[in-house]
Amino acid sequence: MNHSQLSLLTTLLGVLLVTAGCGQTDQYAPVKGQVFYNDQPVTTGVVMFQPSDGPPARGRIEPDGTFELETIGEAQGARIGENKVRISSRQPPADPNAAEVGLGKLLIPRRYTDFKTSGLVIEVESDRTEPYVFRLTD
Repeated sequence: MNHSQLSLLTTLLGVLLVTAGCGQTDQYAPVKGQVFYNDQPVTTGVVMFQPSDGPPARGRIEPDGTFELETIGEAQGARIGENKVRISSRQPPADPNAAEVGLGKLLIPRRYTDFKTSGLVIEVESDRTEPYVFRLTD
């Protein structure tokens, strides 16, 4: 293989890698939202979206109840399409510096902490601009 053939092959491989990577982010959309429990913002915890195919997206719940999802190693946001949702919110440990930190008391009903029992399913859309709002109840 001469120098010009090797150069052409290297260029083609580079283009293929770039275009393959670009297709991945097209499968994801930004997801922001807010979580309420009995009409009050949930102030701590995690929201997780699980698509039928691919890795889950997750985001920390901020003190005002808002969250923003990220699919680690993939993209900001969640996979476009149907996603099952689970939400976990626990009381923070009394002493965060303790040698062993146990799980705090659940602050929302247990059913919301599992994809199978939460009853929460969301359609992630590429062009959605309004936040996803979850209103949890007993």
